[in-house]
Amino acid sequence: MGAYFLYLYHVGYQDVISSLRNVDMTVFLLAVVMALLGVFFDALAWQTIAQKFDYKVPIWDIFLIYMSCVFMNNLIPSGSFSGETARIYFLEKLDGGSRIDRSSATVAATRIITAIPFFLGTAIGLIYLDLATDAPPWALATCTAITLILLFLNAAFFGVCFADGWLERIIFTIVDYVEKILHIHVDRMQCSGMMDRFHQSMKMLAEHKRSLFISTFWAVAGWLSMTMVAVIVFRSMGVSVPLRAVFAVYAVMIFLQMLPLFLPGGVGLVDIVMSTFFNAIGLPMHTAVAATILIRLIQLWLLTAIGGLATAYLVKKINHNALMAVAKKRVAKGF
Repeated sequence: MGAYFLYLYHVGYQDVISSLRNVDMTVFLLAVVMALLGVFFDALAWQTIAQKFDYKVPIWDIFLIYMSCVFMNNLIPSGSFSGETARIYFLEKLDGGSRIDRSSATVAATRIITAIPFFLGTAIGLIYLDLATDAPPWALATCTAITLILLFLNAAFFGVCFADGWLERIIFTIVDYVEKILHIHVDRMQCSGMMDRFHQSMKMLAEHKRSLFISTFWAVAGWLSMTMVAVIVFRSMGVSVPLRAVFAVYAVMIFLQMLPLFLPGGVGLVDIVMSTFFNAIGLPMHTAVAATILIRLIQLWLLTAIGGLATAYLVKKINHNALMAVAKKRVAKGF
């Protein structure tokens, strides 16, 4: 944050503040609504997959779990691993079952599905930046390189989910290190059985074409809603920025937020890079910085705060359900 404030000082506080004063709050609040809708649509994409495994968790709780996922990802930068773990945990607890192979499959499937609109949008954005703007070569090269890295990582993740043997080799390598470091024994047969059930769940999902199509539809809606946040923020400032240009800048932002850099939400780093890229596509620097502050206010600070409240609520609900279950058992034994 200190580095970021030095950056703001270099850009010029007064110019940035002047741009922020001209914001139309009514339009800005619409951007807040679009951010929440983006999370809600992602929750619908996940619920569509979860219902195929007979998970009966209502959409409101699914939405809160997704908000908690946002909170965990921003709090603990670990390539989204912390958020996905939270999703699996809360889904298992709220459903009341113990089907970690299937809950993991629902999370893995939605991660693959939500990557589809991301890469399509990024490709459109890169083509637009190359053909219709004066974006410098370094900006295009950076966006392209980041897109290719993310494409490779997602292809590898797809292989782990479906290819025989990939997941097993990774898990057993981790198990070997865990056993050596902690001096414990891990039941490899049990691990192997869980991984086999996970692969079976993924293959079963692949056969439900209709559910995959519906889930993809909601994922596209979620991605568009999140991307529209930036477009609406610029409109609230009286600036028009093509949606296609925002696609490419968002690809960089998502990549930096996923890196395990020990920067919660990529704070400071993502802000500087976003401002630089918006400036590279032709916006005045003070406008780019002001817009980045507003975008991050919504998509980092606001969603993280709501996600923290959602996490606290879900933990309280799980504890309450557990106490109620214990009380019912005691009553049953008493009779």
